[in-house]
Amino acid sequence: MADGKIEAQPAVLLDQLRALVANPEAFASDRQEIIALARQAAVALEEPFETLQRLVYSPLPLITARVAQDHKIFQTLLENKDAPTSAAVLAQKTGIHPTLLDSLLEYLTTQNMVGEVSPQQYTPTKLSNLLVAPLFVDAVVHFHDNCLPAFNALNFSLAHPSDPRTPFEIGHNSPTDFYTWLETHPVQAGAFHRFMEAQFASLPTWLDVVSFPDEYAQSASPETPIFVDVGGGIGQQCVALKKKFPSLQGKIILQDRAAVLEKAIVGDDVEKMPYDYLTEQPIKGARAYYFRQIFHNNNDATCQKILASLLPALGPSSVILIDEKVLPDEKPSGTSVEYTAALSLAMLAMFKALERRESQWRKLLGDAGFEIREIKKFTDYGDSVIVAVKK
Repeated sequence: MADGKIEAQPAVLLDQLRALVANPEAFASDRQEIIALARQAAVALEEPFETLQRLVYSPLPLITARVAQDHKIFQTLLENKDAPTSAAVLAQKTGIHPTLLDSLLEYLTTQNMVGEVSPQQYTPTKLSNLLVAPLFVDAVVHFHDNCLPAFNALNFSLAHPSDPRTPFEIGHNSPTDFYTWLETHPVQAGAFHRFMEAQFASLPTWLDVVSFPDEYAQSASPETPIFVDVGGGIGQQCVALKKKFPSLQGKIILQDRAAVLEKAIVGDDVEKMPYDYLTEQPIKGARAYYFRQIFHNNNDATCQKILASLLPALGPSSVILIDEKVLPDEKPSGTSVEYTAALSLAMLAMFKALERRESQWRKLLGDAGFEIREIKKFTDYGDSVIVAVKK
């Protein structure tokens, strides 16, 4: 070190990077900082032309992953994982013309989705294995088929603020919103719903921070409405609540559109009720009205209507439980910020909505006649339960 500056030692850095690639587990304790610095270093070292190429071709990893999945490139490589697979065999299996396949495989190798051990001889990589896992297959289908046209229309939407359509509706040339559109696109609907369920399967949930029987079901009779899952889809959270607290006393009610309730997975111990959350809530005085990922699909004006429809139903013992991300007002560093920032843009593209910061939640609920009693965070990505009551 000279003059307070760290002496550059490229050879040492290269050795450390090779060690990291060979044994990433040894660097796990500093994982987030290393990733952040590695990205900054890559950008700092790029020539302007390289920066341009990175930006303009940025959609291609998702697009080529979708092509490779759909044409079974990864599956074919994994079937022959004990030996390389030739380009000729891949052309036969995929039905892609050899000349076109050559360009595709060349790009896939640059993204480490495929390995080339010798000219025209290919092997699977760690990423190949990931991309055939159900979660990754569904994620790629969802973001490629459902979200990519919406992302592409985002700039047009922002340039035409008076256009009432969402970027999703513009990009898909759809007269209906995303959820209605899914009803006539079963492949994309299946991928979306499976992805939404699977991506959270290994993470904590609201039930890890809420002791529901003690907090909301004390002295409840069998006829006491204790849990109303508003817009609850096919009832995953009702099932999770019953599984977590099997001896729970009181009525559990699942509300959604009739077409959605037809696919519900709940048993006879859960009441199914067709309901539009923009109309007055018919269940009065329930202990808890639960909303999971409803508000981030809607702009502030629509959220105010949802809350106004609920407010008259609340009794003195009622709370509203909002299961959503609560982003900090002060932006922390780390890779989680990239994820939540991208997710917020996805909400903008799909619904003209956003992920909200704590101050935005407090204003939204305060303006609607509620006050926040507490916010219980249960993941490192801001997933939280907002407990609110009538003012």
